[in-house]
Amino acid sequence: MFARLCNLCQRTTYVQLMQLQRCYRKGSKKKGNVRHIEVPKEGQVPIIVTKHKKLNFYKGQTYSKDEPIPLITKGWNHYKSKGDHFFVYPVTNVQKEAYCDSVESEEKEEEEAYNSFEYFGLSPQLIDILKRYSIKKPLKIQKIGIPKIINGANTVIAAETGCGKTYTYLLPMIDQVLRWKTLVEEHRYNFPLGLIVTPTRELAFQIGLEAKKICQYLGIRTKTITGGKTKKIMLDPPVEKVDIVVSSFGVISKLTTTNIYKLNMVRHLVLDEADALFHETFEDQLKVFLKRMPLGFTQNVDDTKLPTTAQFTLASATMPSRMTEVLENVINVQSLKHVTSDKLHHVLVPQKFIRLGQDDKPTELLKYIKPKVANKEQVIIFTNNNSTCNWVSMFLNNSNIPTLALNGDMQLYDRQNQYANFKSGKCQVLCTTNAGSRGLDTVTVRHVLNYEFPNATADYIHRCGRTGRVGSIKNCRVDNFVSTSNEIAVVQKIERAIRKMKPIPIFDIRDVQNEDDYNEPFKPLGNERQEEFSIPY
Repeated sequence: MFARLCNLCQRTTYVQLMQLQRCYRKGSKKKGNVRHIEVPKEGQVPIIVTKHKKLNFYKGQTYSKDEPIPLITKGWNHYKSKGDHFFVYPVTNVQKEAYCDSVESEEKEEEEAYNSFEYFGLSPQLIDILKRYSIKKPLKIQKIGIPKIINGANTVIAAETGCGKTYTYLLPMIDQVLRWKTLVEEHRYNFPLGLIVTPTRELAFQIGLEAKKICQYLGIRTKTITGGKTKKIMLDPPVEKVDIVVSSFGVISKLTTTNIYKLNMVRHLVLDEADALFHETFEDQLKVFLKRMPLGFTQNVDDTKLPTTAQFTLASATMPSRMTEVLENVINVQSLKHVTSDKLHHVLVPQKFIRLGQDDKPTELLKYIKPKVANKEQVIIFTNNNSTCNWVSMFLNNSNIPTLALNGDMQLYDRQNQYANFKSGKCQVLCTTNAGSRGLDTVTVRHVLNYEFPNATADYIHRCGRTGRVGSIKNCRVDNFVSTSNEIAVVQKIERAIRKMKPIPIFDIRDVQNEDDYNEPFKPLGNERQEEFSIPY
């Protein structure tokens, strides 16, 4: 009996001692006894900064081949790593890079500094309209890409998000259609000359607005077609004269299968966000669709007659990995001229990665979002699925933070309304999935938060591209909540690429058999411990 009481006293004393230690730790933190992030030494340009001084990484720093690459995230699978974080800083200025004001390119001939759109031989009418919208100086990617497209070459435009890819293909197409209209019969119903295909409705809607903004003054008829009304269109098909069609892939595939829209007259086809369209999900359907148009090796530029074949242009912020497999029986792949930015697969805004437990996310979300809403700064929050998107939106609205949701569960009209309300500034917070990560022009967005870190690095690049775009406001940033082992594995890939000063590899954790850009097969987390040391927690 006495032994039991003694043991009970010992247990009680132990619990009290642990509580006292916790109180002491809390008190120490309040007094300021916390490890702070090291201030970079004078003259050093920081790229990765963390509270672990030995793991900071600076511009010009390299690792030998035999030296294991130290990773901050190496120990993040341990539960004691919760609360750890690090910053990644870009080494370039987005605005200067877009206008060729800083870095010299290896291809100096292609990077020759054109001062205005007149140098490309665009129609004077088109140039006057651009000036009306204060578009006077072409961006870096436009200086390289527009001449190739105008000369009739099949082109692949692969460049970072928000750098001006849309106008790189849209302006030449408008200029071409302006000439072709005079060479074909006037009575063309549902026979477009130009076709732009996108993977999502939102992107098609946005590109359609940009095209209409310019074409309405040139007598060029544009049509935007998105899903959600396909059955209605098929039951009561439109019969109208149209020059340029902008459409999401699913609906244009159905409408051309039923011959409501004919592709015989298409002389310029554009696939925007091509990496999504080249996914295995669409592969067979895309091959059938592409064979409906007379795609050629190159166009003969002749103002007196219509080209006999269609020009082919791809545009994407990430290079399609299955491009050759899909196109080999459709078009001569050797005919594709590549227009690639030296910043492809790089994120050009500061980033913060925070290791959190799943239960800590809601509290951290409120801490993150409240000051930004108070300062009227726009934020986009990304999740990996529709249910989490709806929950985050509901949680923030119940916390008196007005939030809009945009995901695949919503009707097209509701999605367009939500995006329009956010873009106009009626609401400061938008919660979305990958449906809102591609192509949407969000120059007013200062902050992006990955509430759930994406499973694929391509999705991460596209999400980051919603801020820090050309023409965006300053001081943009991307914050990332990292919780699960899959998320940690993807972040490790990104950190390793940054320390090697190489582009982020296109990698999907859901397919562990994939190889990244360095031809290194994915290895289970446990097998890498022998190669790279981890933070001792």
